[in-house]
Amino acid sequence: MQDLFTQALGINSPWFIKDVSFDNKQLNIHIDFKKGTKFTDSSADTKAYTAYDTKAKTYRHMNFFEHECHLHVRVPRIKRDDG
Repeated sequence: MQDLFTQALGINSPWFIKDVSFDNKQLNIHIDFKKGTKFTDSSADTKAYTAYDTKAKTYRHMNFFEHECHLHVRVPRIKRDDG
């Protein structure tokens, strides 16, 4: 099932779907990233940084098959060299 939603949502590496659950007519898709992935701060420079922490966020997505869809994402937090 993860492959179906990976394609439907257009998720690419290093991101992946960790879990999919369905309860009370609500589809919950949990999205994570591979350990050790480096991320860039697109607003500043192109240097890549390792995440020092994450923050759990939930986003409401368009319905899938007439069911509410919520994306639960572990969002990486980085610290740039300038603080």
